[in-house]
Parts: sequence; C-alpha cells; structure tokens
Amino acid sequence: MYHVFLADDEPWALAILKNLIEWNEYGFAVSGEAEDGRQAMERIERMKPDLILSDIRMPGMDGLTLLERLREKGIKSQVLLVSGYTDFEYARRALQLGCAGYLVKPVEEKDLIEALERVRARLDEASGQETDPGMDQGMDQEGYVSEKQQVQQMVQYIQEHYAEGLTLQVLAERFGKCETYISSQIKKRTGKGFTEHLTEVRIQKAQELLQSTNDSIESVAARVGYPDYYYFTKVYKKTTGISPAAYRKQL
Repeated sequence: MYHVFLADDEPWALAILKNLIEWNEYGFAVSGEAEDGRQAMERIERMKPDLILSDIRMPGMDGLTLLERLREKGIKSQVLLVSGYTDFEYARRALQLGCAGYLVKPVEEKDLIEALERVRARLDEASGQETDPGMDQGMDQEGYVSEKQQVQQMVQYIQEHYAEGLTLQVLAERFGKCETYISSQIKKRTGKGFTEHLTEVRIQKAQELLQSTNDSIESVAARVGYPDYYYFTKVYKKTTGISPAAYRKQL
C-alpha cells in the first residue's frame, strides 16, 4: 500500500479528496494532510510519503515552491498538483520539476483514478514490481507464467475461495506479488476493485443458493462468507436493491 499526503488550504477540498474514492482499492492510503505549504513541507519531510496531492495556491508556500523544495532536499515522492487555474505556465513549470500530473478543481473521480493509475505504475516500476522486459513475452521469474495467466489464476482463486476470509494480503502471499499489483490487475481484468469484485461474486453465489435451496438466509449468508447475518442483509440490499428475503419471495 502506497502512502498519500494531501495539502490544500481549503478544508472542504481536503474532505472531498479524502472521500472521492476508496483509496485502498487503488493501492493507496491517505496517511497525512496539511492546510498550508510550510506545514506540508515539515510533515512531508518526516513522513516521506509515496505520493503528494497538493493545491498550487496555498498560504505560506505555494504548490510549485513546495515541489521545488522537495526536489532540492532529495525527496523523490510522486507529486500531483491541483488547482482551480488552468494556466498553461503552471502546468509547464510543474512538468519541468518532475510533477506526475496536473488536476483541475473540482477534481473529478475519473481524472483522479487515471492519475493514480499512472502514479502507481511509476511507483511499482521504481520498487521493482514490474516484470523484467528481457524475459520472454511477460513471463515472470517464479515459474514462467505469463501475466495474463497469473491474473486469470487470481480471479479463479477468488471464485473458488470467496467464502473464506479472503483479503488482498491473502492473495499477495498466495501468488507472491504485492497487494498494489494484485489490486490493479484484478481491476483491469474485472473492471472492479478487489472488494467490489469479491462482493459481487459472493452476492451472485448467494442468489444461486436462494434459488436452488431451502436453506435459511442466515445459513446462506454463512456459506458465502458472511457470518454476520445482519451485515450480509445490508450488503445484499445495497448491491441488488432488495433484501434477500424479498428476493426469495419474488421467486
């Protein structure tokens, strides 16, 4: 999991960024924040986060100056600058300083996700998570299985073990890959984050059991990985729009 630091002088903007997406689904965790440039600089020096999202216009020290100081101090965190100004000169100077991207306020979910995917690819490459380009057609060093085949194996593993206490950590240990890599590959393969995909599989299996058996709803919940009946009902209704009892009644 990569650590993210947010810097913006407007509290509402910080709150929006923190809640705009499920950060962990994209391999990130918000680990710090600041409401002015100087405060941000002090905290970033201590934390050394993997990614910094900073507003350009801030009191004390603007985002471009913050980026310059970070580079002067040898801090190599990835930086995404955010601003309500679409001034080309800001963007050009930011790119010259090694900025990973430039987002315009109000930040859209789609734009943020695309930027995070670019940043994650850079971070994975820097930490050696990328497959060696010299190997034959994407085969890895752990048995010469292609990336596509391994992702298929991960998705299949979820299909077979959905009822267990399945987490990204479990998959990481099972397949010898980092959680960030697995999360990104599952999203590419299924179009959904790990948690959302696992939930979808479990609810689909629950519907099959509700149709084909006379088991109690509590029993069905346990069989698909939800030992807490009330939590299962809540998740089921959120996913399908109706309760499991109503679904069974419709049948």
